[in-house]
Amino acid sequence: MVLVLVSCTDQSTFRNPAIHELENGAFVEWETLPASSYDSVEGFAIAGRLHDANGNTSAYTLSVEATISGVNMTAEDFYEVSSFPAEVNITVDDVAAALGITEADISMGDFFQFYGKATRNDGTVFYGTDPDYGTDKDNTSIGYTQANLNLNASYTSAMDFNAILACPLPSNKFVGSYTLTADTQNVMYGAPTFDLPVEVVLEETSVYQRTFIIDYLPGLGFDTDDEFTLDFICGGVDANAYIPFGLSCGGGLYATGDGVGTPYTDDDSTFSVSFIDNALPDCTGYSPVPITFTFTKK
Repeated sequence: MVLVLVSCTDQSTFRNPAIHELENGAFVEWETLPASSYDSVEGFAIAGRLHDANGNTSAYTLSVEATISGVNMTAEDFYEVSSFPAEVNITVDDVAAALGITEADISMGDFFQFYGKATRNDGTVFYGTDPDYGTDKDNTSIGYTQANLNLNASYTSAMDFNAILACPLPSNKFVGSYTLTADTQNVMYGAPTFDLPVEVVLEETSVYQRTFIIDYLPGLGFDTDDEFTLDFICGGVDANAYIPFGLSCGGGLYATGDGVGTPYTDDDSTFSVSFIDNALPDCTGYSPVPITFTFTKK
């Protein structure tokens, strides 16, 4: 068994080209990350200043994949920047026009995933996620952004980010002490990944998010104190898309929401959320495991 304890603090301030492959590639970043949630349609906008992190980017384009009232829509390369730094102000009308709809078609609960594409001065194109390699393409001119650069907020990546029109939760709802149980356990190296049941304290971290602290693999002696974030999206709650546990067999142990919001009501005395544990998967011999947490207010 080889499990490495990862320090989130060290990673967030560390740029090692051997690990992150940052200095050689074209990488565009925000000076300050735009908001990831908005409490009104008219207030939705992607605004900020873009920087060429390595001084080698000749062009940057932005694409969006949106879920509008349950319908998936895509707009490729709808926004372009050719010099840096660049001031960006993409309004809700701009996004709607790119998708071929109007602002009136956008409503609360809609989700927007943005992907950047950066062209290096030598013509190599770096995608926000794994590109579509193939024998019919010149793969020598295709690159991609390492996942750590997108997932670690300290890099303020403009290559892969998202926004949601969230229905604000009352600040006094889904907060306080809860007893946490699960429908099943994921066992790794002879120990459950979570020691349950356990008392947790939910705290408000945004108008639609609640976070609690929990240890991962405590039976192996780890005291990880990880933040587990829940996303309450207009009637459905899901685990956040990336919940790192500070442990690694190589790529990093983390959980992710299953993409299906479990319905919730104004009664916050009990609710459930489903997610995928060991989502990568990271450790040899262990597969991703679907788990449903149930929270019961104390």
